Amino acid sequence: MESPDEKRKEFTMGALRINLLSFLCIIPVSILFLVPFIAIWGSSALLAGKAMLLKYLLPIFILGIIVHEGLHGVAWACYAKNGFKSIRFGINWKYLAPYCHCKEPLSLKGYALGAALPLVVTGITPSLIALVIGNGFLVCLGFLFTLAATGDAIMLVTMRRLKKDALIADHPDKIGYFVIDND
Repeated sequence: MESPDEKRKEFTMGALRINLLSFLCIIPVSILFLVPFIAIWGSSALLAGKAMLLKYLLPIFILGIIVHEGLHGVAWACYAKNGFKSIRFGINWKYLAPYCHCKEPLSLKGYALGAALPLVVTGITPSLIALVIGNGFLVCLGFLFTLAATGDAIMLVTMRRLKKDALIADHPDKIGYFVIDND
């Protein structure tokens, strides 16, 4: 609930724009993970991993969505005064987009950590492990879930110039957040 002294600045982005920017991330994410993987381990390891991923894509994707949104929720609940009581999960049926929403404002650090966690855990970490051990399935999995987290990464980029003591309120209806100023 807003207090009379509270000012909110909205930072949101339309689903079409987020999806377009996410699509454009295919090239840099490929350069970051797939190109080095092929250079180190060869294309046959990548193709074998791709075949395995495609074989189990639906259950992997469903489980990945649950883990992705769950990671947002766990991190935000750790920073929320009311813990998991402030966390809501759902699906925006208009865009077929699952979401996790925190109903109370968080510190910039807490909000950013919650936004970044799925990218790090489901995207970057499996990709880096795959580069070290040569597992084509893991690099494909990491690639897929890095792309799935690009919307979160885009939101993190929009936060880079915010004051470190900023309070962030997750937007309840749109892709984005409010910056709360109590001055």
